[in-house]
Amino acid sequence: TFTYQDLSSEFCVPLTRTDNIPNTYTNMCKYHAAHCPTSNIPMMLLNPQPYHVPNGMSTGKFSDGMVYGVVHRTDNNHKKEMVVYGWSAHQLKEEMNYIKDVRATLEKVRKKMYGEYGEMKRKIQQLTNELTITNVEKESLERHMQVQASALDSFSEMNSSLTSASIELQKTLVDVSLENTDIRDQIRNLKHTHEQSMEKLKEKQKQLETAQVENQLLKLKVECSQEANADVMREMTRRLYSQYEDKLKQEEQKHIAEKETLIAETNRLLKAIEEANKKMQITETSIQEKDKRIGELDQFIQRMEETEMEKKDSLEIMSGDKNVGSQHLEEVAAGLRERIKHLDDMVHCQQKKVKLMVEEWHHLLFHFLLR
Repeated sequence: TFTYQDLSSEFCVPLTRTDNIPNTYTNMCKYHAAHCPTSNIPMMLLNPQPYHVPNGMSTGKFSDGMVYGVVHRTDNNHKKEMVVYGWSAHQLKEEMNYIKDVRATLEKVRKKMYGEYGEMKRKIQQLTNELTITNVEKESLERHMQVQASALDSFSEMNSSLTSASIELQKTLVDVSLENTDIRDQIRNLKHTHEQSMEKLKEKQKQLETAQVENQLLKLKVECSQEANADVMREMTRRLYSQYEDKLKQEEQKHIAEKETLIAETNRLLKAIEEANKKMQITETSIQEKDKRIGELDQFIQRMEETEMEKKDSLEIMSGDKNVGSQHLEEVAAGLRERIKHLDDMVHCQQKKVKLMVEEWHHLLFHFLLR
């Protein structure tokens, strides 16, 4: 049976698998292709007819595992002869593998070319982005030079506001220190009253212990004298027991009342301590804010010094007459820096004082709670 047909512009190649065909050429079929008048390509397949071996070829046997093709020559010299060619399966596989390798290499070359084009395009885009960034930075530097002129005017106003804020901070610290001294005195008074109440409670406990001992002695006496005068002893013990219970209830009520007063006093003092702690926290936050503002001012002064140095260099190149103004600005900046440093030292000292007061307050509260 015919399995493959290759069409070209000059001739038709019918391929025949000859594994199970008879051994003679007479059983082969041939294709007769009608040629298209425009493209000279075989277009239609006619009915197979018996094929006669040309030029006196013998009708031998085909070898197994071969692929044969019949070539119809169209030139005038051979007078439309038919020629049979054979190929082994190994040769066909090698040709197919070669075609696959060629296609793979072509695909790799295509990918490499497209990759290099994309890299060049990306580099061009990166260079354009860098140019735009440099233009933007240039504009921002020009705007910054314009802003620095107005910043010098606002610096004096900020300095005056900082001095007023430092004065207010010192006032608040003095008020907090006075409140802390009052709280310390109240805690000492509370400790003294607590110690006195504890001594009273110890005395009451001793009295209760003596009363219990007396009660036990009375019980022993009652047990010894029950046989002699049971009724009298019962009455006496009943009276003594009732008196003892009354005294015990009175002492318990006094103890409860004193305990409630102590608890109320401690709650009041704890509330006062909490309020003082809140005030201390508020002052600490205000101190931190002032420290932050001082740091920002210091950074601003450093930036101003750098800009002044740059301006000084540029002005020295242009003319030497303007050195006096730059020196004056440097002296003003140095004076402002010293003032800010002095204020910073004052704030740190106040912070240390506040921390010491808070630690002392916590120490007193801890000892009070332990007692």
